[in-house]
Amino acid sequence: MAREVTLVDAGIGNLASVERALIQVGAGVRVTDDPDKVATSRMVVFPGQSAFGAATQAIVDGAMGAALRMVIERGDPFLGICLGMQLLFDGSDENGGQEGLHVLPGRCRRFPLGLEEDAEPGAIERPMDPAAAKPDDVAPPQSVAEEPLSEAGAEAGGASVLTSPADEPVSSPDAAVPSPPEWSGSTVNEAGYGTTITVDDLPDPSATLPAAEPQPESAPESDIDRPRLMRRIKVPHTGWNEVEPTGDHYYFVHSYYVEPARTEDVMWMTRYGGIRFPAAVRRGNVMGCQFHPEKSQRAGLRFLRAFLLGGWG
Repeated sequence: MAREVTLVDAGIGNLASVERALIQVGAGVRVTDDPDKVATSRMVVFPGQSAFGAATQAIVDGAMGAALRMVIERGDPFLGICLGMQLLFDGSDENGGQEGLHVLPGRCRRFPLGLEEDAEPGAIERPMDPAAAKPDDVAPPQSVAEEPLSEAGAEAGGASVLTSPADEPVSSPDAAVPSPPEWSGSTVNEAGYGTTITVDDLPDPSATLPAAEPQPESAPESDIDRPRLMRRIKVPHTGWNEVEPTGDHYYFVHSYYVEPARTEDVMWMTRYGGIRFPAAVRRGNVMGCQFHPEKSQRAGLRFLRAFLLGGWG
């Protein structure tokens, strides 16, 4: 028999993809925005895909926040996803500072701008060449540059006269075609209407050319001498990250990360831009993940299945 899970619709999450993922791992899903139904649920998943602000403050201070605390205090399994995990903590620096549910001690911090991290092994820096400067005396394509004034033009009031290919005289078909330049070498013999080039005076192809002097081999550049190649990270953090200690990769989308006050609340860790932060947290019946399990393919489904069965991934 499928275990029933209540999926909280608080207006801050992508419910459809989370619902499909839970059904795929064997859950019976009930979606509700009713705090009374949430309060009586035996297993709750609280997704979030937004930001701390007026909407989250309404949840924290309202009936939905009270219902979520009731489930947690009663000891029933609770999973917060992304913003749903961040709301479990004391608050966030986002939007001037916002309060959380105060279930776990800690605060959400923003990834600083301008952070850099080591580039991937084998990455090569390819600086872009600046565009070649165009000389001042070079006319632009399809030039309409003015021609010098002719005497007639000057007498006509100083207006410049532009010529175009249509103004040029057209040669008649009977006009004589210019002859090609004559070959001045000793290997040219006139032969009827054309010329024949002989190879009497060409060098013997079997002749041995002088051997080129060997060039000294340059010593290979060692990793010690090569400067560290860095890449600037982007905020928000969007993409796949390896999670410690499982080694699995999960999909993240966030600009803020949790800075917990208790290390024992951290289940998994990951790194972005040189900052290590919790990828997942747990304490008693409460669990949270910064990544999106519903977007993390097989690893995400395994995570949801473990929560459904009472495990922790």
